Amino acid sequence: MFLIMIISMIIGLSLSFFLARRYDMSEKVDKGIEVCYWKLSYRRKLIRTLWMIPVWIMINIVIYKEFPAYSYARIIGVILFLPVFIQAAYNYKKWKNETAQEEDVKY
Repeated sequence: MFLIMIISMIIGLSLSFFLARRYDMSEKVDKGIEVCYWKLSYRRKLIRTLWMIPVWIMINIVIYKEFPAYSYARIIGVILFLPVFIQAAYNYKKWKNETAQEEDVKY
């Protein structure tokens, strides 16, 4: 079980690294459907992150229901939920910087 989890993490991280490198400098998509996260503009990344917050809330509820007596369930819930808010704040900040730069270029 542990070996399968480690192999899955290695495959996921290597795929993530490959896609991030490939689409790092490509043109960002702001309209339409795009599956690849790295091709999205910061505005679209923020929207996708905000849509994921209810999913993370449901995951935390399931963790609390499955393991109500374990204090580790609360810690794991916070650890899983905190990066979503950090990512949303980061994408919001970058989106605002991006729009400010576009307005400076216009004038």
